[in-house]
Amino acid sequence: MTPKPQRSGPILDAPASATETSIRQLIANGKSKAALDSAKDHHKAEKTGASETLLVEAYAARIRSLLDQNLVVEAKSLLDLVGERFPSAKGRLEELRLLSAARGGSVEELLRPLLDPGLSADQRAAIEAAVQNQVHDLAALAACAALPAEHSLRRAAAALQTALIAVTSGPVAEAALSLPEVSHRSPLAPWKLLVRAIACYYRGEDDACREYLNAIQPDAAAARLIPAMQAMSGIKTHGPLTPAARLLAGQTAGNLAALRSALDRLDRTFDGDKPGAILAAVQVSVKECREIFPAKIDRLKQLVSVRCALIGLDRERVSKALGGPAKRDAAFLRLYARGMEQSDDPEELAVACGAWDEFRQFAVKEGWFKANGSEAAELYLHMARVLQKIPGNFLPQIRNSILSRMRGASREDFYFLFPEKLYERACAIDPHFEAFSQWLAWAKQGNGAERVAEAWHRIRPMDLEPVLFLMEQTAQRQAFQTALQYLDKAERIDGLHPSVRQARLRLLTGNVLKHLQQKKPHLAAQRLEEIQALPQSQQGDRPAMLAALRWLICAGQNDQPGITAAAAETELLLQSRVAAELLVYGAAVVSKRNTAMLLRSSSAISPPERTQIPAALARVVALVRDMQGMNLNLPLAYLDEAAGQIPRNSALDTAQLQILGEAGVCAGHGELAYAASTAGLQQGSLTEPSFLLLRAQALPSWLGERRAVCAAAAVELARKQQDQHVLEKAVQILHNFAPGGLSLNPGHVDEVVRKEKETSAFPTQRDSGPDYSGLIERCDCPACRRKRGQAVEPWEEEDEELDDIEMDQILDELELPPDMPPEVAAALLLEAAKAVESGETLDDLFERISGKRRKKGRRR
Repeated sequence: MTPKPQRSGPILDAPASATETSIRQLIANGKSKAALDSAKDHHKAEKTGASETLLVEAYAARIRSLLDQNLVVEAKSLLDLVGERFPSAKGRLEELRLLSAARGGSVEELLRPLLDPGLSADQRAAIEAAVQNQVHDLAALAACAALPAEHSLRRAAAALQTALIAVTSGPVAEAALSLPEVSHRSPLAPWKLLVRAIACYYRGEDDACREYLNAIQPDAAAARLIPAMQAMSGIKTHGPLTPAARLLAGQTAGNLAALRSALDRLDRTFDGDKPGAILAAVQVSVKECREIFPAKIDRLKQLVSVRCALIGLDRERVSKALGGPAKRDAAFLRLYARGMEQSDDPEELAVACGAWDEFRQFAVKEGWFKANGSEAAELYLHMARVLQKIPGNFLPQIRNSILSRMRGASREDFYFLFPEKLYERACAIDPHFEAFSQWLAWAKQGNGAERVAEAWHRIRPMDLEPVLFLMEQTAQRQAFQTALQYLDKAERIDGLHPSVRQARLRLLTGNVLKHLQQKKPHLAAQRLEEIQALPQSQQGDRPAMLAALRWLICAGQNDQPGITAAAAETELLLQSRVAAELLVYGAAVVSKRNTAMLLRSSSAISPPERTQIPAALARVVALVRDMQGMNLNLPLAYLDEAAGQIPRNSALDTAQLQILGEAGVCAGHGELAYAASTAGLQQGSLTEPSFLLLRAQALPSWLGERRAVCAAAAVELARKQQDQHVLEKAVQILHNFAPGGLSLNPGHVDEVVRKEKETSAFPTQRDSGPDYSGLIERCDCPACRRKRGQAVEPWEEEDEELDDIEMDQILDELELPPDMPPEVAAALLLEAAKAVESGETLDDLFERISGKRRKKGRRR
């Protein structure tokens, strides 16, 4: 008989036997006792390292099962037995030892290793996990003698124990719940969340309570209370409650279910439009709250009072239903102001600002913040933002109405209705950058922006924004000397800012042109020398602009040799006589010089030179745009010639075509912009969005539908290419035609691009180009027809206000002829209203209704 070979160790590559698989399946199914018995037999037969490992796993599963059944003594005995029999498994059983100590209340045994300096990070993490998930007695942890009194765990447990007792005994201040002793990394952090959840529950802050409960780790010891608290808060729990949790929820919640039911019913009645039902529900809710939760009665009355005010219920009836008026304090006024500012009604927005002012006064008295603190400054800014929601001229009307009713009242009494006073107060208290920036943005919409910028600069001299604004404003008034002084300040603040770096060249150029306007060529020459000294003046085509200015200066000084030299230099630098003449002509127009001798008529230009006009025009426009020193004025004949030459000039690139198209749009020359867009659309798909936008801008206003479709196609292509500049402009054009929007699918976009490429002729009344009516949902109401540029007759307009008037009430107030049916009278009233709206005369109205001409004669 062949002897059975001895196995010295596990064969790692061998597949698991059926017995091993069966044992592991029993462990997985929670049948730890049967698994342990099978593992013992298997190890007795095999006696291998693998069988020993499997046996230890079965013992561990059995010990864990005993702990789950709260058989701590039995589990500890079995754990000691396994440790003695299998010393090599001690490390694998360490987690169970900690679990056993925690479940058995042996906090000292659990925490004593924390004082060992040689404790590994993994061992420390295991102990902290056991504390977090298994220790339920905070008092025992706070009194643990195995740790020194100053240990962080003991201090945290003591603070939590105190807070837990306080929060379950009565109202607790928010500061008492900060618990700085418990960090968010502490194993006791879940208890901190639980304490705050309990506080929120008693304050009636259900949403906050729910958030704290959701943040607690599900396996933490503190999580045992989550199901009970969910039941107390009316939240559906996952599965039935334990008897202890059910008892706790019943004893704590008391009759809160009745109060919650009453409040839910009150919420539902607010959604309706029956004042009687609302007030009845208010009475029931207040009665339930006064009996069950009297500490919250004032807060409930405030909330209900504000809600009733927002829907316009009578104040006295609401006060009677509440059993007396709500307490008027800072909290109430904040609720009321918040509610009123959600409205779109101008008067209610003004009322909101008045409520915010009253809130400010109460808040200061109640110690919320100081009268001149940063909180008050932010409140002033908020009130100013609310006022900006009031459209048009409504705010002056509201102010005048209030001041006329309140005799003896001054503007200062109602300062909260004057944005400038609110901004002024905010910036006086807390003069930070954002406050002044908001004030200046508001002032730019009306008058006084320079005064605001000056105040900003005086208080915060190192802020760049007001200096740049003042520089631009003075430059627009052609006060270039002052503008240059502001530029000096801006350069000292931030000389590398793009607007600052570009400003000096632009301001000096404008100053030269102003001196030429004033016929002071010698001063213009001095400024020109300053420009020439700037390094940036020698970049690109800028020397040509300097030469053109020199041409005009020499003309003002009657320096004929200088004129000839400057003209030759300008033409040489631009490599085109046409471009040189256009540049000098434009500068001469701005400087109010005689332009008759500076520009040839288009008919006097030779055919070869005419072909150069588009490129010359593009170059001059780009140069003037780069210098930003003047607005370019170009003769109509040259724009016409450029529009005609573009289709015959294939040498123009996309940049030149874009410049020409934008120049045509700015000059109101649709033919030039259209021709540039036609040529640009042929350049390829990358430029299609910008040239479709140009096509929309070039089309006449009476082709509103075609303009909108081109803009919609440009929007879709710009989104695909992430071209934000084109997207914003195209959306604006589209909004002007169809505020509701117009979207095209990819197939429609391709169709629009193809048709626009094929349509090179500028539209006329006889041939308006492609028909896109199939891409637009048409509406034939007068407003939509007017948007499309179609004619709308006066009598097609309907008096919308008349539709809202009860016709029967009007007829009752009139003395009708006895033989006139009410239906006829109603029809006559409607026709008369239309006649008044359209300006139709009485004779025309008579003719239209009767079909007869009224006899001419003296009216009595």
